[in-house]
Amino acid sequence: MSGFFSAEGKFFSITSRIIDMIFLTILWIIGCIPIVTILTSTSSMYHTTVKCIRYDRGKVLEEFKEAYKKNLKQGILLTIVYGIAGTVIGLIDYRVFGLMQSRTSAAFILAFGMLIVTVIYLMNVLWLIPVFSRFTNTFGKIMQLNYAIAVRQIIRSIPMFLILIVSVILVLASFPLVIVFPSLAMLLISYLSEPGLHKYMPKQEEDNGDWRYGFK
Repeated sequence: MSGFFSAEGKFFSITSRIIDMIFLTILWIIGCIPIVTILTSTSSMYHTTVKCIRYDRGKVLEEFKEAYKKNLKQGILLTIVYGIAGTVIGLIDYRVFGLMQSRTSAAFILAFGMLIVTVIYLMNVLWLIPVFSRFTNTFGKIMQLNYAIAVRQIIRSIPMFLILIVSVILVLASFPLVIVFPSLAMLLISYLSEPGLHKYMPKQEEDNGDWRYGFK
């Protein structure tokens, strides 16, 4: 029992990680304040969660700041592009929903088509967070890679969406949970997204200690 409460014990380790997750969530909220930096802040939170919380490498503040600064400009541009695309798709969905009241075959076909477009868009947004946090490339290449991963990892996307939905529901039910659930959701999502990312990373034949490949 004494070992459990020691500095190297499970209690200290779990408590330390919870504190780090709360601190990381605060950094994420602050980083999202300009709105156009939402992707930059969220991808930085994902990076820091995987590296610091999951694999216990580095310091939360240092890793978040470094990732935020590195991805700031491109993250703003991607946020604007995906934000505009989402707004357009949302407006079209709203219009199509109105047309469905006519109950015509054309309206239902159009609605089905927009459903596919909306799902693809949501999967792209979901995967953009881990993809942007891990890969460095041009704006166009990032979008291409993100699309390729999103459409090929549909099975992983479903539980990832469920994690986000459950997190939002719990936060709405008890708002104080917002202080920890964003980083907790990223941690849970990483167990699904990381294997998907590894397929598009250079092969590592041996354990070289690189946390990005899951090596401890």
